[in-house]
Amino acid sequence: MMSTEFILPSDFSLHKDSVEALEKAVRAFVGNHREVFDVVLYGSTVIGKPSPNDIDIMILMKARLHPVEVRSLVLELKAELKGILPGKRLDVRAMGLEDLFDPNNLASLGVVIEGLSLTRGKPLAELMNGEAYTLFRFTLRGMERKDRVRFQYALRGRDGKGGILKELGALQLGAWVVLVPLKNTYRFKEFLDLWGVGYEAFTLLKGADLFYRL
Repeated sequence: MMSTEFILPSDFSLHKDSVEALEKAVRAFVGNHREVFDVVLYGSTVIGKPSPNDIDIMILMKARLHPVEVRSLVLELKAELKGILPGKRLDVRAMGLEDLFDPNNLASLGVVIEGLSLTRGKPLAELMNGEAYTLFRFTLRGMERKDRVRFQYALRGRDGKGGILKELGALQLGAWVVLVPLKNTYRFKEFLDLWGVGYEAFTLLKGADLFYRL
């Protein structure tokens, strides 16, 4: 089983004290608002995008509230976090738990798969006994033979047990299909871009193993 431990990107510029202050502020915010279930960090920061344009934060409410109340919650949390994350652009939003099941809510899937609970310090996927990944399917069409060999070495190492796969904790499922822990999505994307490899990618939530080898 691959690790789902959350690690902030190296360029996120947060010291340990800042991370602890962020979690403390969020726990206090949730504690002061009985209508709030959790506060979740999601989006490009969680999947490892270098220098993300903003930091996406979702307030999960136990039920839908009046728009005025929602706005008040958003502004309060944003003001609190700006003091902890100076210079960072914060995109703070809110939704009710029932909105997670609204097919018209385009943010719900990202929150569930990418989300990191700031009150519990763990990915939502892990809290639901699952693991979040990105599945890459790519092709080497048009690549010269010598470059294909070099690409394979970079991907898996000369012994087939190293390379970028080992570095990122990724798993090769087929000839050109790789499963990457969500937090390393952008690093593998950059690897493929560097080699000029065409690909498509899908985020997915893996549940607990149902079958075991005896």
